[in-house]
Parts: sequence; structure tokens; C-alpha cells
Amino acid sequence: MSDERLFIRYARGDTGAFRILMERYTGRLLRFCRSYVGSVEEAEDVVQETFLRAVRSAATYRTTARFSTWIHTIARNQCLDRLKVARRRRELWEQHREELEEETAGSVETTVGIAAGPAGEGAFGDIDPKRVREALERLTPAERETVRLTFFADWSSRRIADLQGCSPATVRVRRHQALKRLRALLGVEGPGAGLRAAEANGHG
Repeated sequence: MSDERLFIRYARGDTGAFRILMERYTGRLLRFCRSYVGSVEEAEDVVQETFLRAVRSAATYRTTARFSTWIHTIARNQCLDRLKVARRRRELWEQHREELEEETAGSVETTVGIAAGPAGEGAFGDIDPKRVREALERLTPAERETVRLTFFADWSSRRIADLQGCSPATVRVRRHQALKRLRALLGVEGPGAGLRAAEANGHG
């Protein structure tokens, strides 16, 4: 039975017809999607989403369209959407990293031991997390939120500004002030000193 007739049967309530189509197309769609997204895991996710979208669109399917072309078009669009999201995330992180380097004279690590890494990875170096939490609580609510969104959620200044209802420039100033206060609260010397030097001088 042709793909088109099977899908029409599925649209009329024959769930077994769709299982046959999945058996026919899973392998070829995996190869097709992997050529776009690279990894097997990503390709599997896209294929699953493709079948789900096909199910949701069963009522609008027209027999004039070849099922093979139709299902591959759905898969292609899903792949392109994922690539756009991934590219946008990379662009936002690059913008975020550049902003941080500018604001801290080229090294985020020289301010409170903060290392620019995704999702706050190693965000406050070797400083006791309890001390960091206590210091954060002594910032203003806006400063505290800015630091958390910057270093633990990887938000850009523009995204934080949209949330806080201010300009990106205001966010950058607020972050600079917050980092300066954190240095003082945590007993870390000014930019350039580094945590090890601060500890050696009795500030750790």
C-alpha cells in the first residue's frame, strides 16, 4: 500500500497504518536530519517531533502531495528551526562574553574570581558558596538579580534590561557596581589581585 493511502487510513482512525509509516521512514529521516543537526541524539529528537507534527496535521493532509515530500519538508523545517536557536544562543553568549570583558578590563576572573562560563560553571572560583550567598543578599534586589541572571543563567544585558524595564547601559552599570560591592563584601582586592593573592594577605 502506498504511503499516501496509509496516511489517509491513519487520518480516518487506523493507528496501525501510521505505525507502518514510522517503520518505513524512521531510518531515512534519521539519516536526513543528522545531515543537518550533526548528532544522533538531536536527529532522534527531530524525527520524533516530525512524527508528532505529522499526526497533528493529519486532518489537513492532501493526497495531491507525496507523503515522502511532505514528511521530509516537516523534518527539514524542524532541523532549520533548531539550527537557528543554536546559532542565536551562540551569538548571545559571544555578546555576553564581550560585554563582560569590556566591563572588567579584559578579565572577568579578576572580579570576585568570577569565571565566564555557561550556567554559572565555576562562577565564583574557590570562594565558599555560603559566603557568596550571604554577600549576594547584601546587594540591592536589582543588583542581586543582575548578578544571578548574568553568571548563573547566561542572560545578556539586553535580555536583563527587557526584564527589568531599563536600558542595557543601566544593566551594565548596575552589574559593575554589584561586582565592586561583592569584591568588598568578600574581602577580595581590586581587579588584578586575584583570589590567591587575597587569601595570602588574610582576606580569604
